[in-house]
Amino acid sequence: MTKPHLTYLDTLPIRPEQLTSSADLRFTFTGTFKSLLQQTNHTPIAPPKPTPNPETFLKTLKTHSKIYQASMSRQFAADLPPDIEQTTLKDEPKDWFIKTADFRDDCDRVLQHRNGEYTQLLKDLAIYDQILQEHCDKIIVLRPSNYGKYDVLINAAMQCLGYTKEQFQFIIVQPIKLYAFHKPSQKIHPIPDIATDELIKEIGMDALRWHSFRVPLTGVAPINISTAGQPTPADSLYRVQATHARCCALLKRAAQQGIIELDTNDQWQITAIPPSSSENPGDNPHTLTLTHQLQSTPQILEQSAKELAPNLLCQHLETLRETCELWFKSLTLDAENCTLLLKVKQTFFDILQNVLKIQAAELAGVN
Repeated sequence: MTKPHLTYLDTLPIRPEQLTSSADLRFTFTGTFKSLLQQTNHTPIAPPKPTPNPETFLKTLKTHSKIYQASMSRQFAADLPPDIEQTTLKDEPKDWFIKTADFRDDCDRVLQHRNGEYTQLLKDLAIYDQILQEHCDKIIVLRPSNYGKYDVLINAAMQCLGYTKEQFQFIIVQPIKLYAFHKPSQKIHPIPDIATDELIKEIGMDALRWHSFRVPLTGVAPINISTAGQPTPADSLYRVQATHARCCALLKRAAQQGIIELDTNDQWQITAIPPSSSENPGDNPHTLTLTHQLQSTPQILEQSAKELAPNLLCQHLETLRETCELWFKSLTLDAENCTLLLKVKQTFFDILQNVLKIQAAELAGVN
């Protein structure tokens, strides 16, 4: 068995009632991110908060190939004579820089100013370096959208120190953007932010979570409040929940017809298959596709945890839903198909409820 990855999920303890805007509600769903890690080969840990000395840490970096001391960054000096630091600027005060521009940052960043002041970047690097060296295999940092573009420079700086994306991720969770259907124009338009309680009351927590997770955390999450949380095929969550509900209904029908014996207490399972129901009257052309998609679930779950990308799970459920819709059209209820139905049902249930913390309810009127 592969050794679990010790993962430090660094989040700010912000409760929904502390938010002044519903736009940043998305950032509060940290419980789902922990569940996602726990469902895979990751063990979330809470290491002791280190208090490294930035002066000592900088001394260890001064001979590093990605660290240099200069009166100006490489970018500012690019159009000047190459020996300007040794000639014209020889006696000028100097800063300590890190070459973050080598990793897609706009420019190199200062670690220590010429007046001796240490930057927040250096202090953060010292903390994360010590945690990775002493306590865990990976750090995932989540911050709300008011952190601007700090993710670009801190990720680049950690890569300068030799840490890979598999070891360190700093993610700024982008906000929610609300939309609504405008009857006079018959178009969907953006609307102003509304109070947190009002938004939850309008669309429900399940819809809020689903549409928050449906796009990458680094992208703005659009929510159409005219359809989100409504029992309509126009809402992607309803379509996914309806697929789960239909699996439940078909399994119950098969049990009523004596094709299988079904236990619906706690975790659903087929307890027996009568001998007369083992015949296979024909092949459904979508069975193989659905089977392969189900088999890919563990890999998608692992990738979602590795990248902290719950949107991959939402996409997977929507892909399964599309295949199920085709499969249902020519589905014959027999023992083999019921076994596959149960796997589909359980996959939807596990991802929705156990990972995303969204109800996988049996919807009324679905059969």
